[in-house]
Amino acid sequence: MSRDAAPLSPRANDGARGWQTGEVFRGRRVPKNSLIIISPWYVQRHNRIWERPDEFDPLRWQEMPAADCKRQAFLPFSSGPRICPGAGFAMVERPYLLARIVQKYRLSCKDLPVPQPLAHLTLRARSGIYLRFDPR
Repeated sequence: MSRDAAPLSPRANDGARGWQTGEVFRGRRVPKNSLIIISPWYVQRHNRIWERPDEFDPLRWQEMPAADCKRQAFLPFSSGPRICPGAGFAMVERPYLLARIVQKYRLSCKDLPVPQPLAHLTLRARSGIYLRFDPR
């Protein structure tokens, strides 16, 4: 469940990388030392990479052949040598904290404002995220 939630709301809005070698990418020449900007938000919602990219579907990760080819597109923490050093911890921490919360509370967002994304250095909700916590 945590793995499918991460692409729907990546914390980093974009990432810039220096292109080390001059190459042709999709028919366009990219000069050496060009700055390339990658948007995890866009990549993780691209319908040529993901089926139903805007839907929460934790079962998509159980189809291993499909999941294996999409590992490079799973970017909530970036990838490669500059991957977020806290990525592993976050992937363990998120389901643990969620489990602890739902043990004690019923969560609801009915009749509450829907969060609107706001992109800065990190992605956040424009006016906050509203949840109702009712004790169990």
